[in-house]
Amino acid sequence: MVFRPFNIRLSIRTRFFILLLFLTFLPFLAYRFAIDLHRLLLNNQAIIQKQTVENLALILQNRTDLWALQIQSGNPTRLSHLNLQNSVIWIVNEYGRTTYVVGNLPESSHTIVEEDLFTAIGKSLIKTFATVIPYSLPYPYPQSRTPEQYLIVNALQGQTIQQYRMDKEHQPISLMSATPLIFKDKIIGGLILEEKMETLFSDSLDYFYRLMGIGAMIFLIVTIGAILHTASVSNRILRLDNDVKKTFNIQGRLKDHIFPDRYQRFYNDELSDLRHHIHEMLGQLGAYERYLKQLPKTLRHELHNPLNRLSMALTLLEKDTQHTQLEYAQHAVLQLKQIIASLSEATSIEDSLNHQEPEPFPIGEMLEHYLKNSETLHPEYSLDYHNLIPKNALVLGDGFMIEQLMDKLLSNAKDFSDGKHPIEVICRQDGRNALISVQNSGPNLPAGYEKQIFDGMTSIRTLNQDDQAHLGLGLYIVKLITDYHKGEVYAENIFLDRQHNLPGVRFTVELPLISQKAS
Repeated sequence: MVFRPFNIRLSIRTRFFILLLFLTFLPFLAYRFAIDLHRLLLNNQAIIQKQTVENLALILQNRTDLWALQIQSGNPTRLSHLNLQNSVIWIVNEYGRTTYVVGNLPESSHTIVEEDLFTAIGKSLIKTFATVIPYSLPYPYPQSRTPEQYLIVNALQGQTIQQYRMDKEHQPISLMSATPLIFKDKIIGGLILEEKMETLFSDSLDYFYRLMGIGAMIFLIVTIGAILHTASVSNRILRLDNDVKKTFNIQGRLKDHIFPDRYQRFYNDELSDLRHHIHEMLGQLGAYERYLKQLPKTLRHELHNPLNRLSMALTLLEKDTQHTQLEYAQHAVLQLKQIIASLSEATSIEDSLNHQEPEPFPIGEMLEHYLKNSETLHPEYSLDYHNLIPKNALVLGDGFMIEQLMDKLLSNAKDFSDGKHPIEVICRQDGRNALISVQNSGPNLPAGYEKQIFDGMTSIRTLNQDDQAHLGLGLYIVKLITDYHKGEVYAENIFLDRQHNLPGVRFTVELPLISQKAS
């Protein structure tokens, strides 16, 4: 068993959208980075507050006179970095009673902070992602319902401790830090600092939100621009592909009119150059194809009269002179006439297909009459046929052309048959297709010729069994007629009798059925 990898065809647009799908992970990574930054700021602010409350305790212990002057002034300038509008300092005595309070701690902040557009966008994105992907920030300190009592008790026991004050939704309102006040190795009270969460985060978080907003706008603009550009390029490629397809007819021949050279003057890039080069190439190919089409007619017209005169002259010479060379010359003239007739036949069939309007006809009934007549008229075929196609099965095309197709297939089978097995024709219906198989015993096709054999001027004959000229146009005509009926034809090597190792070749024509008429 040979393993064949999957061949998945993805358009340029599809591959780009897959790339965009991967790029959508960038906002989630940015969101994760924001969470980590938030955690880092929380930890840093907790450390800073702990150091601040310890330093304040040292001031009270060592320079109480300076601390008293600051308190009495009512505006402790040395503590301006604490933003006492949203924070408060408590001093408790050794019995846990509050003796001094500095600062203000409002229940809710009504301050309206003006934010620029990018900062607002960044915050909105973080909140939106938070609703989709909930997260929890690290609050590593044990929580209690009455954090004041918990902190005072632990501070009077000589511990420096921190705790968050939480709201009903278990979100932090403020951070509290407590440390003992020691005088001559004796705990005489405690110092508690509480700061609102709004004051804990410095402007760096707003800068981050602003950066997030700017990055989001850039990502959005780049994504929209990339989508529009890719859609434009993809549409132009599809349009070029459709234009090229419309240039060819059913038989794969160029039409008289090809697509315009320039679709829009606005574009001037590699794709427009490609369109121009394809237009030039098809124009030259069309001119060459027209030349080849006219060549058989021209040869027939130009060589017909000289060949007739030559044939007549040879006939007169044969009456006066008996010579072997005259017979050879007469035979050569006949071969030339056959060559011209074959070329003319292929051209006339192709022209006829180009101008023939397809009509529905009963393929099963037509094949039944044809095969019966062939069995009677051509006993040399040793024909063995089985027609299993219903008589009411219809094919859109031309019945006379199908008869010519069968003539070519049977003639080809006879030429290559070794006579060890009759030529077998099997006609059957397979789903929505009519299958016509013609097989004969004889040598297999050379490797690689299964498709090439249907090209014009291709022949694998080593000798002419009927001593006639063969240009390899028979199967080419079969391919033309099959394409006209929008079908497929293929050849394959077979073994008719594996026990006796009897090789052969089978030609199969698949024609699509349109419907079945009432019997």
